[in-house]
Amino acid sequence: MAGQGHKPGVTRESASDQEMRDQEVLRANKELAAYFKGRRTEREARAALKIIKAFVRDRERRGAKNRPPLPGAAPAKTPKKITNRNAATGERHRRKPRRQPKGTLSDSATASSTPQLDPPPPQSSESDERTPE
Repeated sequence: MAGQGHKPGVTRESASDQEMRDQEVLRANKELAAYFKGRRTEREARAALKIIKAFVRDRERRGAKNRPPLPGAAPAKTPKKITNRNAATGERHRRKPRRQPKGTLSDSATASSTPQLDPPPPQSSESDERTPE
């Protein structure tokens, strides 16, 4: 049997090997970050970068469907049940229309064009909606 039914881009690793490699990549990432903070030497950073680059190359060789999640990242979440009943039925909360300010431009224009015999009592600076304490 000369030809094996093996795809060149697919590698079969056990779950423990994959877990060990993920841990190695996470450690290399921390080493590289430590280099930029001045806590590691350039030699250590280059070694960490080789590990990361090998991981990226291997990941690029795999098909998009066969790629496991990135190390340290949470796996893709499945959609949860909808807890908001209004969202499930498609109803949306409607806002109340905005209240018009008391002294609008159209009111002041009509008030200035018609003479007033008795001026209105002056308004206090406090709101009428407040209750006395």
